[in-house]
Amino acid sequence: MSVYTNRTWRSSKKWKKVLKFKNFLEFSGYLDDLGLFHMDLSLGRMEEFVRNWGGKSSFPVIHVVGTNGKGSTSSYITSIGCEHGLKVGTFTSPHFVTPRERITINGSMLSEEEWCELANQVMEIAPDAGLTYFELLTCMALVAFKNNEIDLAVMEAGLGGRYDATNTVDPDLTVFTPIGLDHEKVLGSTIDLIAADKADAMRENGTAITAVQVPEAKTVLETRAKELGCDLHHINDQEIVADLNPSLAGEHQKENAGLAACAWRLFCGKSGIDFDADKVRSGVEKAFIAGRLQIIKSARTYILDGAHNTHAFAALEAELERSGVKLDAIIFSCMKDKNLGPVKETLFRLTDGPILASGIEGNERAYPYKDLAAVLGERAKAAKTIDDALSMLNSGEKTVLICGSLYLLAAFYTRYPEFLRRMPPAS
Repeated sequence: MSVYTNRTWRSSKKWKKVLKFKNFLEFSGYLDDLGLFHMDLSLGRMEEFVRNWGGKSSFPVIHVVGTNGKGSTSSYITSIGCEHGLKVGTFTSPHFVTPRERITINGSMLSEEEWCELANQVMEIAPDAGLTYFELLTCMALVAFKNNEIDLAVMEAGLGGRYDATNTVDPDLTVFTPIGLDHEKVLGSTIDLIAADKADAMRENGTAITAVQVPEAKTVLETRAKELGCDLHHINDQEIVADLNPSLAGEHQKENAGLAACAWRLFCGKSGIDFDADKVRSGVEKAFIAGRLQIIKSARTYILDGAHNTHAFAALEAELERSGVKLDAIIFSCMKDKNLGPVKETLFRLTDGPILASGIEGNERAYPYKDLAAVLGERAKAAKTIDDALSMLNSGEKTVLICGSLYLLAAFYTRYPEFLRRMPPAS
């Protein structure tokens, strides 16, 4: 099976015969039909693609796996790599407004035209594989990285590790962010079961580094690493880079940035790149990812955070308490498989004002907003959409937290896309 570069792909006669998507709109429709939340936990389809594609030998991969902080850590590593002069391809999920956010080169999205070309290339490489939504985008990321001759790929796992589509590409370094309870119906109901799934992202005789983990997760990672002969490093045993000043708010972001810096040192040692602490610091300062304790000041102050499990809510609560922020209201939504008990308690501690239980239009996994309001109980009000929730805020509610699901934040960014970019400091 032939694999085309960008140039030969455009000019090939075969291209005209196998063209499946003529424009980005056609591709978007196909992607929607695949179903954003459709999962099939097996690796056969991805393995078929990788076999036909010919592998990723042209670039190294840093694989970021865990429960919380994957996106932020990936963003820091990307920015640090760029500061060191590397051309870095990054694959993350989910997206807020367009799936094009998931695949970037040096932090920039690819054009709609290139997305169509990538999709058509994947269809040529594995025409009958039956790739799922996430698998198709993973394949497109790999092709994009090879086409663009990147120096490094940063691949964020989607869900778990063992059967995640990103786990079909052998990493040069595996990075474990904190592991906690999330996606219990898929990955398991306990920390050790979830950690066991994620631990399978390690490779035999490979190299990995982990953030500080709860004891159950730490034990599982260490046991699996020993079985595989994988060299597992713990962040507490690493030489730190002093004076990191992450652009993202929150004490937990210092931990994410520290993990990225230590991971980068390990990667430099493996790849022969000169480690530059000053470039690590500047990379951490320049990194940005929307929806992570993001503060937006307009007619009122909005605080946007993707906290969606107990670990993330604990970090959010700690940061709001540390910074002395008083919330006048909260707009909240989550997926219907969430355990709302601990989250509910946190929400009611965070504000004395109303909690608006918002629906998420077009999201089949979202908790039905009326049911959500009923479960949250006192002070909760049902809002069909984010627009309805915003309109229900009164003039005295000046500081509002929007949290619980990245898909809720996506609805906000769809209305206000300008806030997906890093905003200059308020004067």
